[in-house]
Amino acid sequence: MSSEKYRLSSVTNAMRILNIFKINKNKELSVTDIASQTNVPKSTAHRLITTLRKEGFLSQNPRTGKYRLGLALLTLGGVISVHKEIYREAFPYVEQLVRKIDETCHICLLEEQHVVYYYRVHRKAPEHLVTQEGRKSPVHCTSEGLLLLAFQESSYQERVLSEPLYRFTRYTITDPEKIRSRLSTIAAEGVAISEGEYFEGYTSISVPIRDYSYNVVSSLTLVSQTNRLKQKQYSYYVKQLRLTAYEISEALGYYGNI
Repeated sequence: MSSEKYRLSSVTNAMRILNIFKINKNKELSVTDIASQTNVPKSTAHRLITTLRKEGFLSQNPRTGKYRLGLALLTLGGVISVHKEIYREAFPYVEQLVRKIDETCHICLLEEQHVVYYYRVHRKAPEHLVTQEGRKSPVHCTSEGLLLLAFQESSYQERVLSEPLYRFTRYTITDPEKIRSRLSTIAAEGVAISEGEYFEGYTSISVPIRDYSYNVVSSLTLVSQTNRLKQKQYSYYVKQLRLTAYEISEALGYYGNI
């Protein structure tokens, strides 16, 4: 096979891999599943999956090793129907929360070694925030990133902490040992707060959203000016976020405690 035909074949097979997730909505697939459904050799499927994952078009669940659609399509202006279907019932809860507390809130997901802002609802007079849908932000200095990281396997945490950790502000913590300790506290308390670590003058507060498997699959996150939040105290916002996160989790089939 010529190199040109080989490249075309690879592109075709990569598109076939992405398309099978239209049929298998809301499901994670193994390499064997994908190879079988696309009728390509397992070694070929594995190679293409690795490339698609590297580019963000597929995402691997660190707990199961299986794959789902990634969020890179959001950055291209596309809509990932599988995620929209999963979280469709959550959107009204977020909108109701924002009307109540008048602060901008997000649903965030972990994508490889970044956190992605999947859904956002603005407050009445929104600030200019770099949290638009589809944007990737660092894990180590945002409450949404730290919250999601705290509920991952230790091997995944170590992979993130082994990378260079950029200092965005004078408050950014870059010492891996301090972050490890912080992750333990977050996992125990079920809340993460990042004050001025990504942008000075702004604070983010995050709580977990769980699904039917009891795993933390996303975060419910508030981002606001620090001074304004302190007028009501963080505990008020944590309580409101937790109540809404529980409603969203119930919509995803979770019936435990947040």
